[in-house]
Amino acid sequence: MAHSMFDKLGELLSEALDNGALPIQEQIANDGSAPPPGSKTSEKIEAIPLPAHVKAAFESISIPEDAGFDEAKRIYHEKLMYYHPDLRNDNPVLQKVAKDKTEKLLKNWQHVEEWFKNQATD
Repeated sequence: MAHSMFDKLGELLSEALDNGALPIQEQIANDGSAPPPGSKTSEKIEAIPLPAHVKAAFESISIPEDAGFDEAKRIYHEKLMYYHPDLRNDNPVLQKVAKDKTEKLLKNWQHVEEWFKNQATD
């Protein structure tokens, strides 16, 4: 059997998390580990057209296109902590989903960070 019931469950959970069906932001705000939504930690950058791969990375991490580096980094860290596989040790399916999400976040963050670095040198 190529896909087990647990693989399908992991895919459904991942899809629900991506679609916002689970209250990620509310949980982060309620536990006091992050500033409330809408608060600004850095100045916004000028509206510069984003390359397609950077725009996709921003969307994947849920970073607004006009966010500054500090705000983008805060959002990235919130997501990284939420999906961190070490927090899911008790459930192998959730741990696998979290590992996949973390790898995707890391890959997308590299694009975002590189873009900000290039903007600072221009």
